[in-house]
Amino acid sequence: MQGQEAKAIFSGCYVATLTPFDSTDRVDEGAVRAHTEWLIEQGVAGLCPVGTTGEFLYLSTAEKNKVVRATVEGAQGRVPVIAGVWGLRPEQVLALTKLAEDAGASAVFLPTPIYYPASQSALIQWYENARNASSLPVFAYNIPQYAANEISLDCLETLFAEGVIVGAKDSSGKAERVGEQVKRFGERGVIFAASDSFATTGRKLGADGFISAIANVAPSLFVKLWAGDESLQPQVDALRGALKQVGSISGLKHLLTQKGFAFGHSRIPYTDIPEGWAFELE
Repeated sequence: MQGQEAKAIFSGCYVATLTPFDSTDRVDEGAVRAHTEWLIEQGVAGLCPVGTTGEFLYLSTAEKNKVVRATVEGAQGRVPVIAGVWGLRPEQVLALTKLAEDAGASAVFLPTPIYYPASQSALIQWYENARNASSLPVFAYNIPQYAANEISLDCLETLFAEGVIVGAKDSSGKAERVGEQVKRFGERGVIFAASDSFATTGRKLGADGFISAIANVAPSLFVKLWAGDESLQPQVDALRGALKQVGSISGLKHLLTQKGFAFGHSRIPYTDIPEGWAFELE
């Protein structure tokens, strides 16, 4: 798939979906499918399971496969599913990418290696490994505040030029960086902005789409915001601020449970929601 073809398929407001667990700490595939159905009914353009919001660090390969398969089943081809395929080792990334293809995912996204510093040449090899694993398009995912490795613009240049990736998701929250990506790579591939407080800015900079965590519980709010209603950004910022007080993933699951979706607990290091915490969703 070439960049322009990818731009015609992947755009708009996507959701970085949560992973539900039942009372025995098993992935609840039924909850995944039900949540997927609701998100699509609310107008989201696509789904991104098994990423940061999906607690990917605390899922086994088998669990990741279950989440991706359930998401694809719930989507039924109505919207693209971009599956997270991060693993500690390149062979794990390769295996997850193959599983995503077998599950029927539309594409995969891959954060950088974590914790230890990686050279830019190592990052290129990291993404080439995923690209060679299947026929699925690959998106690079830049989130240096957690991964401790940033994908340089020169590295992205190589990845785009060699056809390794068709797009990039940037969660840095840096307007200058995202704007430069739109300028340099916007004609060759898809640029997704991320980090919920950055939505209005990302749209103004010309990003093709936005990947939101808060859209798990307020999808129509984000769909309208991305369509151009900038007056909604303060509502997003207020919810984001409230979630930061209790842990975003735990808080999102709590709010989603109030909406009738049994998403259960979050795995360590997240804790239970303090008694009395609440946020009124419109």
